[in-house]
Amino acid sequence: MAVYKFKIFIEDNEDIYREIEILSGQTFEDFHNCIQDSFNFDKKHASSFFVSDDYWRKDQEVTLRKEDIDLDAEEIKKNVAPKRLMSTTKIAKYIDNPRQRFMYVFDPNVKWSFCIELMKILEENTKVTYPVCVKTLGTAPKQYKQSAMAKEELTADQLIESMLNDPEVADESEIYQAIKNDTNGIDEGDLNHLEAEEGEDTEQSDDGFGSEEDSDNNDDDNEIPEDYGNDDN
Repeated sequence: MAVYKFKIFIEDNEDIYREIEILSGQTFEDFHNCIQDSFNFDKKHASSFFVSDDYWRKDQEVTLRKEDIDLDAEEIKKNVAPKRLMSTTKIAKYIDNPRQRFMYVFDPNVKWSFCIELMKILEENTKVTYPVCVKTLGTAPKQYKQSAMAKEELTADQLIESMLNDPEVADESEIYQAIKNDTNGIDEGDLNHLEAEEGEDTEQSDDGFGSEEDSDNNDDDNEIPEDYGNDDN
């Protein structure tokens, strides 16, 4: 059986890409799972492949979920071709030229978009389990980007973790507010207690007086020697 070798890169960053080999008889769902694994994504969202031309214009859609296969009113109005299901559609069905292209879109809310291009057609290696990622270049980006993530889909823990790991979040008050808003995980009384402790530290530093230790040191410095004023001469 023939083996297709594809290059998959993020639409706006060709420096981060993966090369995947897949059998011609395998399905788009097999391809989808391998892409997800190679970029360390969680497979929890809807996704689709689109057969594309040389200019990355989308045509036939092959979707992951059965519930997404029906066309909506707008798609019917535009005479969009009926969608196909990944699990029942083989890769070979849409390989029409040696440089066949696809667009792969994952998670409609965030809209991760990948460009896919056929690089070579190889002979099958019976010692290899397909599909397989054969080359990795560049560190995969965080799936839930702070700048574009759908916050309503994230748990409080995921949101806080993404903020802590995001260099663009420089203001600690944002993280504190995220923690404060997590009413299920943080008790309001605990927050008030922490605020009170912070206030006590501030008062001690702003009252104009030193600590008790500083006061004792000052007393020692101001103590008058017993023989002061006694001049034998």
